[in-house]
Amino acid sequence: MVTRNTYRILIWVIVILVATNLSMGLSFWYHKQQDKKAAESVGEEVVMPSEQRTRFFRDQLNLSMEQVNDFRDLNRDYNRNARKVTDQLENLRIQMVDEMSNDEPSETVLDEISNKIGDLHAELKHLTIDYYLGMKQVCDSSQQEKLEEIFLTVSKSKEDVELPRRGRGFRGRNLN
Repeated sequence: MVTRNTYRILIWVIVILVATNLSMGLSFWYHKQQDKKAAESVGEEVVMPSEQRTRFFRDQLNLSMEQVNDFRDLNRDYNRNARKVTDQLENLRIQMVDEMSNDEPSETVLDEISNKIGDLHAELKHLTIDYYLGMKQVCDSSQQEKLEEIFLTVSKSKEDVELPRRGRGFRGRNLN
């Protein structure tokens, strides 16, 4: 037979479990809200789409129809020229892998391919510079500020190289 004391103990255990679950739920909710606020304070990262770039700039910069047409022409020229360069880069990378896969790869050939890749990367950067400067000329001063923010965010995200993190076995040695 269950005594009155056992009921009291069970009720207190239930109250403690409910309080624990409630406090845990509130804690999760609070930390989720804090994470949202922290993400908003850092600022949104702008992701420039590869498709419909003109529409993206129209929306981000609040462009007039005349500006949209200018942007469309600049974008079309940039895409056409950049596509040629990226296709050449892809072919050179394939050539480089093919050469490295040979039984006796030629370092001279690999150096030539590497130099061509470097030259094409520089050409691609010049195309991007011309594209940016063309868009900047079309924009008013407030639009130019927003354009700068967009390009800065995009260039940071595209240029950063993911390096492995220091893990087990790292002893602070200089490996260079």
